[in-house]
Amino acid sequence: MPSLSASLILSFCLSSGFLCAPLQAAKCDKEGNAIMKEQDKRQSAKTEEEKQKIVIQDVKSKKKEERDLVRFGIKPKENDSRSVLYFNSPATIKGAGLLSWKEQGEENQWLYIPEIKKLQRIASGSRKEYFMGTDFTYADLEGENLKKNNYTCQGEMACPNKQGQCYIIEAKPINESESRNIGYSKRMLLVNKDKLITHKIVFFDLKGAKLKTAEYVQWEQIGKLWRPNLAIMDRHGVQKTFIKVNSRKLNKPIDDLVFEKRFLEKEMHIK
Repeated sequence: MPSLSASLILSFCLSSGFLCAPLQAAKCDKEGNAIMKEQDKRQSAKTEEEKQKIVIQDVKSKKKEERDLVRFGIKPKENDSRSVLYFNSPATIKGAGLLSWKEQGEENQWLYIPEIKKLQRIASGSRKEYFMGTDFTYADLEGENLKKNNYTCQGEMACPNKQGQCYIIEAKPINESESRNIGYSKRMLLVNKDKLITHKIVFFDLKGAKLKTAEYVQWEQIGKLWRPNLAIMDRHGVQKTFIKVNSRKLNKPIDDLVFEKRFLEKEMHIK
């Protein structure tokens, strides 16, 4: 299995922003694709419901904007999932929502804007665009797509905040077309070996330069599943988006209608 020497791990840590103390070179004991498949199997819930507080902060001015968002997700079978999210505040964007379907690895997304009362499909080439002023792109909101990425375990190192040992996983799009569509040449993931949760993701642009970093913290265990209560996306030198989960339900019944187009089109989500 490929591994990183101590000097290469140090270089990677400095360029990625990962916390790497204590520094230790170690070989991977599993293939990258196998690790990610096991993570998907172990951490997937049949249904999810979250109420979130989003804070968008400009790096230079420190100006902040707050939003309230609701998210529903369902995973009817392996490789398939659907999700819908929509804003409840502020009033200027209340009712705006995003519907995502993933079927056998193929994604479809639609954006609903109340002002025009129309569901607009997100083209493949637009998945790299940022969603509603946040630092998450449409592609980011799809989650991991195991069919459209190749994963390679590059080594192991200490997880952040003394949380055990982590795999360093390199995720590359399966082809140049997919890379252009999502706007990334690769991502580097820090995945906890024991819990199989992702602590950090570093995103690299099409020229190979570091673009932004996602950090997932304040983890809680619900049954056998682990979920972060805070996600921070740092678009370095530009803006940060904080997503705080205020409430969460896992594996509770959700009406299938919530994941249909008409749920947004007929504004059933607006109270």
